[in-house]
Amino acid sequence: MSSPFPPGPPSDPEPREPGEQSPYTPYGAPAPNPYAGAPASPYGPVGTGPSTDAVSITGFVLSLLCCTSVVGLVLGLVGLGRTKNGVRKGRWAAVSAIAIGAAGTLAFVGIVGFFTWFGTSTVFIDSADVGQCVNVDELDDNDATLFKKDCDEPHEAEIAVARQFTGDDVDNFEPGFPAAVCEEYLNDEYAAAYATGTYDVGLVFEATEPDAGDDFICYLELANGDELEEPIVD
Repeated sequence: MSSPFPPGPPSDPEPREPGEQSPYTPYGAPAPNPYAGAPASPYGPVGTGPSTDAVSITGFVLSLLCCTSVVGLVLGLVGLGRTKNGVRKGRWAAVSAIAIGAAGTLAFVGIVGFFTWFGTSTVFIDSADVGQCVNVDELDDNDATLFKKDCDEPHEAEIAVARQFTGDDVDNFEPGFPAAVCEEYLNDEYAAAYATGTYDVGLVFEATEPDAGDDFICYLELANGDELEEPIVD
């Protein structure tokens, strides 16, 4: 007659060392999990792969903007380390942020440097002073950019008049004939130098046609076109 009880686990075929577990699972016990105790994947849950690095993407976007290109450059350098060895995706964004950010930063520095130089080297008509020595970059009949020069160095002209148009000046104005406005405002020393015929007079203002209240300057330059080597008036 057969036994009503299920057979017990088979006996171990080989003797075990103390503390060694049996290779057989006791009846009714859950099967062991072969992945239990395994270290966590550095890429997140199995099957998802590495994530995209947000720092690199942000650096790439900011590098495209002129005013934030330096921030994009810095974030690109950070992202380069964060995406090393494929730990995170987006290395292309980090490399692009570095390249574009560096170019944008250089351009931004160049623009700032140019405007800084232009602002400190230019004589503005509304702040010009009599006796300043300048180089004159003519743009139109009565429009020009004036660059500061040292009077003891070669320069093209010297400012002799700095004032505003009156109604009479507007009436006296004749295109191509600056003396019609400037001559009466030359002080005695400049008037004497101009009377010798050695110098020509020039007129500069910003508008196309003068109006009362507009700023203007008059300058003297050598009639033969040579540069001045010293001040006209000491």
